[in-house]
Amino acid sequence: MRLRAVSVFLLVCLASFVSFAQNLAPPAPERIVIHSNVLNEDRPILVRMPAQAPGAKNKYPVLYLTDGDAHINEVGGIVDFLAAHNRCSPLIIVGIPNTDRNRDLTPTHADEKGLDGAVTQVPTSGGADKFLQFIQTELFPEIEKRYPTAAYRIFAGHSFGGLFAIHALITHTDMFNAYIALSPSLQWDDGATLHQAQQFFARTKELHKTLFFSLANEGNTPNPMGQNFDAFQKVFATSTPKGFIVRSERYPDEDHGSTTLLAHYAGLRLVFDGWVMPFDLKTGQFDGGLKGVEQHYRELSERFGFPVSAEATINRLGYNLLAGKKIDDAIAAFARNVELYPASANVYDSLGDGLEGAGKLDQARQNVEKAVEMGTKNSDPRLPSFKQHLERLVAAGTSGKQQSQAK
Repeated sequence: MRLRAVSVFLLVCLASFVSFAQNLAPPAPERIVIHSNVLNEDRPILVRMPAQAPGAKNKYPVLYLTDGDAHINEVGGIVDFLAAHNRCSPLIIVGIPNTDRNRDLTPTHADEKGLDGAVTQVPTSGGADKFLQFIQTELFPEIEKRYPTAAYRIFAGHSFGGLFAIHALITHTDMFNAYIALSPSLQWDDGATLHQAQQFFARTKELHKTLFFSLANEGNTPNPMGQNFDAFQKVFATSTPKGFIVRSERYPDEDHGSTTLLAHYAGLRLVFDGWVMPFDLKTGQFDGGLKGVEQHYRELSERFGFPVSAEATINRLGYNLLAGKKIDDAIAAFARNVELYPASANVYDSLGDGLEGAGKLDQARQNVEKAVEMGTKNSDPRLPSFKQHLERLVAAGTSGKQQSQAK
């Protein structure tokens, strides 16, 4: 019996919820230790793979994060949420815990001045360039040797880490593609990094990078932290280098510690601005249909410099068409996904749904069998739903034969 397209769509949605429920535990960061000849010490490193990574053979951009032990699970949860809603790419997160935070994250040797004029000595300060050397010459190669990395790097830092992010952008510009600087301590050393940044942007005409920076309810005027933040905002008030994407935010309802959740979220949304495929709310379809989806993802791949998969969006397009009873168009979308991503088990299962909606049960069963075969081979977490789909098709085929024989 031919299943109605809407029924098929609802069954698939239910299966996806079951699959999601089986993978509620977030990925646990792996702890590795790298001996640094540059810093003359062992450095513990935390590496968190994407939630989508098990069973996949993809490469992922990498987000490098200072104060890694404090923020890696927070940032990881944000990335998992955004990626699950197709608002950003899945990311490998490399969290760098501290050994001497004052040394590694401050660009110049200076003492710290309080609002009351009191001076606190910071004898080890000023090692940021050496720390950048460690990241570039020792950490990058080790991470890229051990993990499936794509050629796109993001840096995120908070407080001294935000100061470090801006210092890295203006002095080691090519190390990262995007920078997220939360509550940057631009008051350090009487604003030395701010003044250097002002000079850098005054002479820079083109810069294909992204920068997000923010401040909470902290460092407000006449505090030098707030004054220097305002001065940095003014750098971009009239003009920015060609190709440079920059945005700043203030969070008056947050403090220095609580601001990180909102700011990391906003920073990642800026880095991946335009990631979402345009959607027409009136028609319920993606702009430009299948050709529009493919063009959008070609442009994303060019912009980010690594292949951006259109699989999930084409899959959604197919189910939208199926729910709208445009079954031939749905099958065409699912079949195109098979052409583009033949190593994915899910594309065969989805094509099976389309063929099932058209009443072509034998062809549907063959594709779902392929999904089960590949899902078993790749340890795909959706394998139970593939098997349930196959059982349903086998039962439907058996029932159809019995009815035919009865006639």
